Amino acid sequence: MLVTREADYAIRCVVEVARIGRTSAAQVARVQGISPTFLGKIVQSLAKAGILATRRGVGGGIALAKPVESITLLDVIEAVAGPLCINECLQTPAQCDHIESCPAYPYLSEAQAKLRETLDVSLALLVAEPRGGSALEGTLGSVFAPEPLPPNRNGERARVRTADPAAGRDS
Repeated sequence: MLVTREADYAIRCVVEVARIGRTSAAQVARVQGISPTFLGKIVQSLAKAGILATRRGVGGGIALAKPVESITLLDVIEAVAGPLCINECLQTPAQCDHIESCPAYPYLSEAQAKLRETLDVSLALLVAEPRGGSALEGTLGSVFAPEPLPPNRNGERARVRTADPAAGRDS
């Protein structure tokens, strides 16, 4: 699953509003380097989901519609991208007739449940981090710590490319 550019911008928008309080969408667009038109569409989706409140005119702008502690990363992503679903068979209702006989279904279902659980983190955690810091370091780092991969069919351990922050590229 790829987090869309729209979901990425939505997260950045909500975190920015949470950090600075009531502001204008134009200001968020400028600070975050997002097209004002595209951000306008995102703000509408976030307002419809009850995450942001909007008000026109003098003294207007955008603000959080509820406390930052009650908004999750998952809420923001789903507000702009719809229900999180890594495969059609996991939609409600399921879009596959082979669920009972599919050997991959239990694993896909578990992966989706773990992804939802991981993203069900309060945005207060993200807002509390200094700019450029990672909310995952320390607090959630163990959730994302890679587990050893099982051997492949040749008996070798699979190699995984991970980001090397020191080198600024994949290792």
